[in-house]
Amino acid sequence: MENFIGKVVNGDCREVMKTMEEGCIDLIVTSPPYGVGIEYDVHDDDMFVEDYLKFTEEWMTEAFRVLKDDGRIAINIPYETNRQAKGGRVFMVSEVWQIMKKIGYKFFGVVDLEEESPHRSRTTAWGSWMSPSAPYIYNPKECVILAYKKKHVKTVKGKPEWESWTEQVPDEKTEGMFKNKTMYTPEDKREFIDLVFGQWHYFADTKSMTKATFSMDIPTKAIKILTYKNDIVLDPFAGSGTSLVAAETLDRRWIGIELSPNYAEVAKKRVNVFVEGRRQQVLDFEKTQTLT
Repeated sequence: MENFIGKVVNGDCREVMKTMEEGCIDLIVTSPPYGVGIEYDVHDDDMFVEDYLKFTEEWMTEAFRVLKDDGRIAINIPYETNRQAKGGRVFMVSEVWQIMKKIGYKFFGVVDLEEESPHRSRTTAWGSWMSPSAPYIYNPKECVILAYKKKHVKTVKGKPEWESWTEQVPDEKTEGMFKNKTMYTPEDKREFIDLVFGQWHYFADTKSMTKATFSMDIPTKAIKILTYKNDIVLDPFAGSGTSLVAAETLDRRWIGIELSPNYAEVAKKRVNVFVEGRRQQVLDFEKTQTLT
């Protein structure tokens, strides 16, 4: 297993995951291809709906196998797609969840994604114009389906994202007595509440880097709320390495799998740039310290 940690593996995730031991991953966080005809350099995204759902079942079956019993998965997908000649409109969230349920995943929640972008507009309409004859009603938004393998409570507790300290406060039940209370900063408490609310705001910050967007905000939020520090995070569709950088930033161990050699190379370089930058920051800090 250690051979995979901190590496981007170039290959088909369905095959690569078969070489990984069972029950080794704490969190899978990913944004898979949507099957909407995006022209990737390697992956065929121009599938019929039936083929796409078969592909989804294949990779999610292997993902289920490599998850720990208390492991989680966070998958970013659109609410719906429209493939016209390739199968028509699809309620994608429902289709994907039915596959997950069949495999054995247990429902953990669903997060509505709200893009913070000044470029979003509502100036276009399809179907019948100004008539109830045949209006085309669609939802352009995406979501994150959250699920776990067998146990929704983490078996082994680790160090969470938010630092705490203990203070003695008056005991409301016993006059004149004090009790220990775990304390958190107001900012950390607000962040935690925002993460469990079920609606995450994000900025689409990778549009210039990849053909399919995957904001750093999404894996960052998922990793914070679903894992402890030093847990192992896997992205089977690593793309340009967004989730891997997020995991590295948050002191989680990570594994990336990417089908495209070009994207795999970009992901490796992107993570390395971050790691080297952070290492240099540490070195610069150490130079300012006087040890006695």
